[in-house]
Amino acid sequence: MVVATSGGGDQLNVFTARSHYGDEKPFEAFAAEGGTDLTLFGGSASELYERLVSEGEQTQGDLLITVDGANLWRAEEAGLLLPLDSAVLERNVPEGLRDPGGEWYGLTLRARTIMRSTERVGEDDVTTYAGLGDPRWKGRLCLRSATSEYNVSFVADRIAKDGESETRRMLERWLANDPAILGSDTDVLKAIAEGTCDVGFTNSYYLGRELEEDPGFPVAPVWADQDGRGTHVNLSGVAVVKATDRPDEARKLVEYLTAPAQQRIFAQNNHELGVGPGIESTPEIARFGAFKRDPIDVSGAGGHLEDAVRMMNDVGWD
Repeated sequence: MVVATSGGGDQLNVFTARSHYGDEKPFEAFAAEGGTDLTLFGGSASELYERLVSEGEQTQGDLLITVDGANLWRAEEAGLLLPLDSAVLERNVPEGLRDPGGEWYGLTLRARTIMRSTERVGEDDVTTYAGLGDPRWKGRLCLRSATSEYNVSFVADRIAKDGESETRRMLERWLANDPAILGSDTDVLKAIAEGTCDVGFTNSYYLGRELEEDPGFPVAPVWADQDGRGTHVNLSGVAVVKATDRPDEARKLVEYLTAPAQQRIFAQNNHELGVGPGIESTPEIARFGAFKRDPIDVSGAGGHLEDAVRMMNDVGWD
């Protein structure tokens, strides 16, 4: 739990799945400028969702900040979020990165893409997600566990856009390469650096963290599917909890957090990408150039989350 104190009388409680990212500065600034005390309650996205469901109308939460579009979709489907009507928010967050009904708004973007050894794999050796199923990568591919919500969201998005048959074929070819299944994106990147595998699949900001610590870390991203729809991106977003008894104050905090200056802090603090135009990447990520993004479809992917889990189990992705 983190407390940002203003000395004023108003108070808001923020349930945030970003608490481990060290994102306190925008909240401290809001408290100091606006006279509202903020209490940040951390937890995983699933834990915070379950807490909101179990507490119902008696919840302490006023805002929900989560790290995957699927979690925003679940909260919206469960009727946990309050629609907002705000010209400020419409200006801060582009149309494709906010809920059409105003129930959630993007804060940052993160790419989930191919990672390669800079010592053993050329820049053009694998350029598509489907390419990870090429037999040349047999015994040389690392994947994070199927329990990762980032992997589930990726597969759900592919099902929504490519259909079940094509998505299943892609995953079956990945698994035919006998990938090493590891516990985290960081584990995947370290395995590539150490030579356990040559290619993998992670969120881009994990690589940014490694490069910040060691600029010579021998792994680079491949911005996948640049000749197709583009690289898969997901979002971290913010919403007002429907049960809040301080909706105006909560809306003002969402407007503040999505302003370009605060977006920049959130994005650069964790090597992510801003949702608004002109929000620069960190040098660790910007060095790899701009890339075409596969358009986000939160509701489309959300409707296939259960299908994705079932498919991943069927193909043997543990």
